Amino acid sequence: MNLSVAWNRLSARLKRRDLHHTVGRFNTIRKTYSFFQKKRQQTNGSLYRTRLQPRESSVFPDVSPTVAGDALRDKSVTFGFALPGAMVQEIHDFACQNVLYEPGSDDEFFVHDVTNGQLPTGRSVLRGLVKNPSHCPAIERIAQDPVLLSIAHDYLHYWPTQVTRHLTWTFVSDLNDQEQKHRFLPLSYHYDVAGYNFMSAYFYITDMDVQTGAHVMIARSHNKKPLHTLFAPWSGRTPDQILLDYYGQENELLIEGKAGFGFMQDPACFHKLLPPRQQNRLIFQIRYA
Repeated sequence: MNLSVAWNRLSARLKRRDLHHTVGRFNTIRKTYSFFQKKRQQTNGSLYRTRLQPRESSVFPDVSPTVAGDALRDKSVTFGFALPGAMVQEIHDFACQNVLYEPGSDDEFFVHDVTNGQLPTGRSVLRGLVKNPSHCPAIERIAQDPVLLSIAHDYLHYWPTQVTRHLTWTFVSDLNDQEQKHRFLPLSYHYDVAGYNFMSAYFYITDMDVQTGAHVMIARSHNKKPLHTLFAPWSGRTPDQILLDYYGQENELLIEGKAGFGFMQDPACFHKLLPPRQQNRLIFQIRYA
């Protein structure tokens, strides 16, 4: 990439005061932020932990935060999380019964209003975010799980000060793949910039495989990126083959799992979701920043 073009993009973001999105993509900035946050919390770490309101018992008692943190640092992902069936059903029912919205539109609707990616009005819709996910008791129990919070602390080196909940449907659509990718950017490889430092936990609430919206990622892509992707206008949106040539095919992971399957990830890695073709996709995400 031409350096002047890169600088112009950087300057434009700074003018919009989009500081965290501008610099949070650089690994050096993330590590520096962690260093100062850790120092800040050292004198009163219990206060920051208490603010998160962790539960006394965990849904994942057999998971080691240290082992999980090491896996995240190495591959940018760690597995071994499974939700009880009753919690999965509770979250699924909540997502079916509550109002959805699609960012960029004023429409509100329910999942049963969507047929082949269309609302009764004829408008195409590719995703629906469930309103007020924190009103679901099962979601709150997971968001306050002490093991998940300890893993976030181990990985970030400080207690997160923002924990957000996201419950999202992705719909089977009659649109072709090219049009879906144009309208819904997460269908293409990208990385997230959700703060000066951050990480996420994901739980499949519906079964996910290559036909039903599985998550795909490039392992070990959270620390080192092609230079041009650090200045891309939308979090490094990059064609598949460029990344596979750079990182190697062996580092591409297709993450399939049944409803209740969970994993934690540094979403600064390159990742995408596959378009669901056989059934609507429902995922629950917790973001720690």
